[in-house]
Amino acid sequence: MAANFWELQRKARKKTAIYLTLFIFLTFSMAILLEFTMRNLAPDTYQADFPLLGVGFLGLTFGVAAFQYSMFQSFGGKYVAKSVGGRLIPRDTNNPKERLLLNIVEEIALASSLPTPPVYLLNARQINAFAAGLQQNSAIIAVTYGAIESLNRDELQGVIAHEFGHIYNRDMRINMQLAAMIMGFFFVLYFAFRLFQFSGLMGGGRRQSDDKRGGNPIVLAALLLMGAGAATWLAGSILKAMVSREREYLADACAVQFTRNPDGIANALRKISKEQINDMPKEGIAYSHMYLDNHQGLSALFATHPPLDKRIKAILGLDYLPQEWKDDLRSRK
Repeated sequence: MAANFWELQRKARKKTAIYLTLFIFLTFSMAILLEFTMRNLAPDTYQADFPLLGVGFLGLTFGVAAFQYSMFQSFGGKYVAKSVGGRLIPRDTNNPKERLLLNIVEEIALASSLPTPPVYLLNARQINAFAAGLQQNSAIIAVTYGAIESLNRDELQGVIAHEFGHIYNRDMRINMQLAAMIMGFFFVLYFAFRLFQFSGLMGGGRRQSDDKRGGNPIVLAALLLMGAGAATWLAGSILKAMVSREREYLADACAVQFTRNPDGIANALRKISKEQINDMPKEGIAYSHMYLDNHQGLSALFATHPPLDKRIKAILGLDYLPQEWKDDLRSRK
């Protein structure tokens, strides 16, 4: 028996709230652990009355996350598109493939009763796309060059409708929050590595051994921050994947509803499954959960998207559509 779309939406929102709470809990727990470990490993050299290391970890993580989120608020989805090298497609473009893409975006905007977003083109041969922005009226859609070159009209329409599904389901705000937190975790790791270099630990030898025993509190702090940054980044990536996976099914269901054509998005995913290319911008690693697909060869634990064969099966079986949507589709055949 097919799952109820609206019930799936409710469950997805509830699970997302739980996962976002876990992000906060993870960060504060790591800060407490950092401070406790530092005080036990270097009791003679680290005697601060104020929990400097723990608060510093929180400040770096939430500071970077808050900065990134403020950029999302100020500049909308275009900030994300430009950060990964996207080029705005002008409304009056004469390029036939770009013109077709803009026409499809306008069609799906009408079908979904959503504002027509600006469209950006990414210089990547891989078939992919994403939607970004905190609000529906500040959203953008980015599409790769490979998508407009490799997909026919129906397939490209399915891809665009999928991205409108994320806008329709208001997934973008959640995706932006996840991206900001992941950037915060990653920055801690980067900062710790730079502090590690600055302290001179790379010199090795006897000094390195002394530092590990707590002789140099700066070096020990760098080591602990590096471990904390790596641990929270990995755990955060798992949480990000857990949030993202279920929402992909819902966006696929919306793609079928908006286009009245399950084969469009299904055939696009089939072409993606046969691809051997993986050239999405490296600057977009924090946004990978927002892509139409993210096939980076990682384990299922870190996979931000369900397996393509499962998505295709669900699409063709109309598994995630409400009954009224199914009846409407069948009446049109």
